[in-house]
Amino acid sequence: MKGIVFLISAILMAAPVESGRQEFRTLNGLRVILDERHDRSVLRLFLLVGWDRSALSDLQADQFLSIRSTLSQCGAGGLSRPAFDRRLADQGLRLVFKGTGDSLSWSMLSDSQDQDDAFELLGHAVFRPALEDDLAPVGKAAAGKAKPEDLFRASLGFPSEGIAAKGLSTDESFAIHRRLVRPEQSVLVIQGDLSLAQARQSVMLHLGTWSPSIEKVIGAPRPSPPLELVQLKAGAGAGAWAGSPAPVGDARARAAHIAVAMLLSRRFREEIPRGITFEAFRPGGDSGPLLFGIGSEASDPRKHLRTVLEGLCRRGFEAGDLALVRSAWQTERAALALHPEDQLEAIARIALKGDPGDYLLDLSLEEINAALRARIDPAVLLWF
Repeated sequence: MKGIVFLISAILMAAPVESGRQEFRTLNGLRVILDERHDRSVLRLFLLVGWDRSALSDLQADQFLSIRSTLSQCGAGGLSRPAFDRRLADQGLRLVFKGTGDSLSWSMLSDSQDQDDAFELLGHAVFRPALEDDLAPVGKAAAGKAKPEDLFRASLGFPSEGIAAKGLSTDESFAIHRRLVRPEQSVLVIQGDLSLAQARQSVMLHLGTWSPSIEKVIGAPRPSPPLELVQLKAGAGAGAWAGSPAPVGDARARAAHIAVAMLLSRRFREEIPRGITFEAFRPGGDSGPLLFGIGSEASDPRKHLRTVLEGLCRRGFEAGDLALVRSAWQTERAALALHPEDQLEAIARIALKGDPGDYLLDLSLEEINAALRARIDPAVLLWF
């Protein structure tokens, strides 16, 4: 009965977001952005769930990894995973789930004629997952196949589909899911050939009964340090990796970290000796985790990598690098129109976390270098 009242009484207030876009919010707190595209025959839905890691300090990194793994493998809407996949295929729908260090996302691609099915199955996947499915054999197989360095990457916040850190009981899965997947900390971006009235109706029907979390804390707090990353030891003869999790901060702070990732990518591409690798994961163009690696050819891989990173910290960036960042950012933003899925993710992340682009063009050199030291100082990096 509560769900029916929730559905009927949802009040949706529309407001312009950007030229060609409309925004409304449902009573359960879900923010919805509609990008009307009457010239396209496909419907794209992108739902992003984010969270403040400081509010979840009692959850450990392996619990985040496990719920991400479970959601990537379980069924939904009362259907097993094979049955759910068949339902998607029968309706000509493509659903992609992605879990990172600070968010979960579901991306749905549909022919516009199948709007109801797309919204319905997206709702099932997001807030009606079949967490009671027996995924233990799958989880054990995934964990057994995962290389230690892959688990380290996943712990930092890189995408981790198929990696299971440990098994969760059904009760644990439901409790963590209720804490993380909440409408009031989510954004749905809709792009396609449908009107604002149609979007309102579909969202109200299929996502209006998604209840916000009433309890902020579910289950007993864990004594472990907040988001403690998996500490692993490399085998004999292996190389070395050093990583930095996605930074936490406001839009201006994230802009500085975006600049660092851009400039490090250029420096590693043009100047750093071969054999040392760098990878920056930037979901939706935002800031994200960094990973540095070196092969086993060096006599002391960890010492050699530490020396390189210390040199980068001391040198820092120069005034000329500011112009490179600004040019690269403008080019990157312009290219989003060519990649609809990336564009929708960028729109969702900006709506949820603020737009770092508002600050990136006027960052000072001091801000960027401070962010560089905060991210790559060997003393603060996590090592494997």
